[in-house]
Amino acid sequence: MPRTGDKLGDLDPRRAEVLRAIVRRHIATGEPVGSRTVAEGTRLDLSPASIRALMAELEESGLLLQPHPSAGRVPTVVAYRIYVEQLLVRRPRVAAAQAESIDRALTESGGEIPDLLGEASRQLSHLSQHVGLVLAPDLQRIIVEQIEFIRLSDRRVLTILVDRSGVVRQRSLQLDAVPTQDELERIGRYLSDDFRGQTLPHIRAEVQRRLSAERAAYDRLRLQSLELASRAMAPGGDEADLFVDGISNLLESPDLADRDMIRSLFKTLEEKETMVGLLSRLLDGDGVQVVIGDENPLSDLACCSLIASNYGVGDRVMGTVGIVGPTRMRYPRAIALVDYLASAISRLLLDHGN
Repeated sequence: MPRTGDKLGDLDPRRAEVLRAIVRRHIATGEPVGSRTVAEGTRLDLSPASIRALMAELEESGLLLQPHPSAGRVPTVVAYRIYVEQLLVRRPRVAAAQAESIDRALTESGGEIPDLLGEASRQLSHLSQHVGLVLAPDLQRIIVEQIEFIRLSDRRVLTILVDRSGVVRQRSLQLDAVPTQDELERIGRYLSDDFRGQTLPHIRAEVQRRLSAERAAYDRLRLQSLELASRAMAPGGDEADLFVDGISNLLESPDLADRDMIRSLFKTLEEKETMVGLLSRLLDGDGVQVVIGDENPLSDLACCSLIASNYGVGDRVMGTVGIVGPTRMRYPRAIALVDYLASAISRLLLDHGN
């Protein structure tokens, strides 16, 4: 997560309280916030003139902007960053009734992992009124539990890799001649026994190492198994799937009224490879990560904020859930939703794998 550096330490309690009040009020109304509004919205025993002086100091520090001389102030990206990192009074959590509703929706989505992840993106979108994103498990991170082959025709075979958590990777292969189903089942058992508990990159490397060795060292079944595994696990088609829901919600935001901005934003959100790349950068982070406005590495998302968190099983990070919305968003609510959805998916994946 981006950090504000020394600016966090520059705020005394009075300035922090004024900044918190301005951020909260601006998020709620979208309007510049004046000193009288701040005086009414804080517990500080200060006159509007004293508050105006504090607001001027916050503006000089780069935390507030004044749209025009007669207006109040609005928070900058740095102000939002300080608000998220330091000024939230307590850790945001979803209400018990909302948590129960989310759990029920995810549980009833069906037994397949894609159905679960698709429903998660819908819940994020619906409950935040922003864009819900769920990055499916990164295939480079899955740990193979079982390898299966199904004969589709004389020349086509379906390969199935099953992760410990139940995530399934399927690929259809064209071969010169497909073994019988009995032979395919024996090949699947041999490969599963040999490679269970290993990652896909490790299996690929080991298969190639064995094939590069003296082929005469292997009997027909093992050689056939390795050759089929080499085809089944070859790179290609490994890009993670991405579930996106609620892009149209952005049309309802008054902060995103510019047509050219909306057009560029929509185009970026619909470019799967771009968004997968962005979310993949967050896979090594801990907890809820917040990227605000122009902190975003994608210029077309500089008008938005991204709230994201990873999900997985045990210590294994498998994917990411997130919300994209205007920079002026209800951060506590978005953070709570993302945090809860990530935890809920993790629990269901664990149950699915048991």
